[in-house]
Amino acid sequence: MNNVKQKIEDGLYDERSAGGLVYKIENNKIFWLLIKTISGFKTDVRKKNNQSTTAYKFPKGHLKEKEFLKTAALREVEEEGQVKAKIIDKLGSNNYIIWDREERKKIIKKVTFFLMEYTGQSSLKYYDTEVVLEREWYPIEEALKKLAYESEKTLLKKAKSRLDSLLKK
Repeated sequence: MNNVKQKIEDGLYDERSAGGLVYKIENNKIFWLLIKTISGFKTDVRKKNNQSTTAYKFPKGHLKEKEFLKTAALREVEEEGQVKAKIIDKLGSNNYIIWDREERKKIIKKVTFFLMEYTGQSSLKYYDTEVVLEREWYPIEEALKKLAYESEKTLLKKAKSRLDSLLKK
């Protein structure tokens, strides 16, 4: 068994992150917040050039020292999405394998996502190596087309199902 697979099975991760799937309801329609980023990170180690890539995804990021998952998720949503939100429910976690150019090795990153309800805009400034180009709200059909990662598309479907069942109560 390779080291990457073994690390995941053993529950060891190089990085932990948290993020949110934020929704808002306008005119009885549900919209989901996506961010479009540009980054120097390469998800495919076979790529030889150093070109940056763009991707639509959900706001997420690293935990600060001694920070809890929920706190980090709310902070990252506010920083990257420039919105305030409240946590409704935990959705689950995704594993990402990324190439760290400085360390010249694969990094296994576990990201825990929460379903969040939009509560207002934020003017919090965002500073990171990953540049956020756009912050937009999309209906689910369009969000599913735009999302870069299959795992996040799966999470969005789960979030929509969870939200639908909560709204019926």
